[in-house]
Amino acid sequence: MTFRKLIVNLTAASLVLGSTAATAAPVASEARSGSHVAQSNDLAGIGTFGILLGVLIAAGIIAVIASDNNNNPASP
Repeated sequence: MTFRKLIVNLTAASLVLGSTAATAAPVASEARSGSHVAQSNDLAGIGTFGILLGVLIAAGIIAVIASDNNNNPASP
């Protein structure tokens, strides 16, 4: 029982001291600054391939739904 209390107390102390140390740590402003990008969204347009792929997927879904569901039992 003593070992269990020791583990619980060490865990609680590490949680408290760890968050305190993280708060007190100096923050480097250069390490957290963002990078300059020329074009942030190259994938803005769908394009012909995306439209064709969407039409093919929709046609496949419609074909599966509209197919004949032969749910007759195989045994007489």
